[in-house]
Amino acid sequence: MSFLKNLRPTLYFVMFSALLSCSTDDDNVDTEGSETYSTDIYLTDSPIDNAEVTGVFVTIADVKVNGTSIDGFSKTTIDVSTLTEGSTQLLGNIDLEAGTTSNVVLVLDNETDASGNAPGSYVLTSSGDKKALLTGESQININDNAEIFSSGENELVIDFDLRKSIQQNAESNYSFVSNSRLSNSLRVVNTIEAGTITGTVSNSTSTGADAVVVYAYRANSYSESEMQTDNNGVAFTNAVSSTAVSNSNGEFSLHFLEEGNYELVFASYEDTDNDGRLELQGELQMNLTGDLSLNDIQVSSNSTVNLNLAVEGLLDL
Repeated sequence: MSFLKNLRPTLYFVMFSALLSCSTDDDNVDTEGSETYSTDIYLTDSPIDNAEVTGVFVTIADVKVNGTSIDGFSKTTIDVSTLTEGSTQLLGNIDLEAGTTSNVVLVLDNETDASGNAPGSYVLTSSGDKKALLTGESQININDNAEIFSSGENELVIDFDLRKSIQQNAESNYSFVSNSRLSNSLRVVNTIEAGTITGTVSNSTSTGADAVVVYAYRANSYSESEMQTDNNGVAFTNAVSSTAVSNSNGEFSLHFLEEGNYELVFASYEDTDNDGRLELQGELQMNLTGDLSLNDIQVSSNSTVNLNLAVEGLLDL
């Protein structure tokens, strides 16, 4: 009996040690077995609807995805306003695990640009003035995420929507919108699950418009209240993307749209007082050729939907 009494604690210790060892081994399998996938990070832009602005230069000091900086990134100054119509600029590469990104962060240097000159981020006007972009924060925590896939070429595109991101005050000074609004003005999409809408408007300037802009909304999300400006002076605030219709040939293209259903809204703008700023005339009534509806356009990944349209009239504000 004394032998059994002495043996029992020893057996309990051995069993506990074995369980602990198994648990530790399992943890090692989970962490050490995680695979990462090479991911390119790009920057693009939805154009700013201000005729006075000829360039928007932003100096990026760092780019982080899931808390990690992209490999070998060095401070760079980019004219974001040139990255329209599907144009992109490669920021760098990072290895990421498959799954949904937890956060994407742009760290700006608004003091000096990549050459050490002040300011770091600024607006270039049609008169040649360089106006510093004022902001309270240098870090943009993008309120969006994207999926990283274990197959295919992962390319994350950051859409820096300047139309939503920048505001102009009565003294013609420019600044980024509020921090919370700025975080919602940028979106992130993996090109693996993105498509494009292109089209031609045969008579886009028939209403006398100086510019026509097309806004893409998720289907059934647009309301006329979107034409009203918010506290930052921005209208059509919930549009996923936007682009100008070419005055020369009536063509437009909306890129990097996540697959799903969208509705398009066309708006007419005119510089009524010749101050270089475009004023909203109203929404355009459109005629779409074919069986598609502007209120329900299905976008699939790696595909393009092409539309042929004509302006029927102007719906007043």
